[in-house]
Amino acid sequence: MQPGLGLEMFLLPGSTTVSDQSFENLVNEHGGQVVRTAARVLRDASLAHDVHQEVFLAIWRRWHRYNGQVNWPAYLYRATVRKALELARRRVVCSVPAGALKETRHDVTTNGPEGALAADELQQRLAAALARLPQREADAFILSRLERLETAEVARIMGCAEPTVRVHLHRAVAKLAGELHVYLDP
Repeated sequence: MQPGLGLEMFLLPGSTTVSDQSFENLVNEHGGQVVRTAARVLRDASLAHDVHQEVFLAIWRRWHRYNGQVNWPAYLYRATVRKALELARRRVVCSVPAGALKETRHDVTTNGPEGALAADELQQRLAAALARLPQREADAFILSRLERLETAEVARIMGCAEPTVRVHLHRAVAKLAGELHVYLDP
């Protein structure tokens, strides 16, 4: 088993063994791929390990429902991408280019408390606006603009064609620009 990918988190209190050997085999066989997929989406190894735990914990909780018909690589890939995007939406971190902002009371380029307050306000408004977007549009925006992935990689992660990603991204940008227009250059 790879270091840091242990099964300790899945054990019942006081237990020293996993109740089903096949679950342990699943984690051993696919755990590394789950971490790598999450790291590609999130670009953060520690968050990728969090996603690994969440994915396998969700499977562990429903382990009795799965039958031998599951295509684990495909299932784990989609579950990992979903969990990673969910985590990315929860932790939206916005790095707004200084040139994209007005020189107004909303100027986040100003040093000191005023600039920090304006940046915090913008981050909160962006997070709220992203939460109101349809999921596919929010995912396209987060992966393309905040995580800075190429369109082909975003398409692969989202499981759609590149033109579809561009449509989702265009719609997301238009809606966000409408909601955040006071922060954008005229």
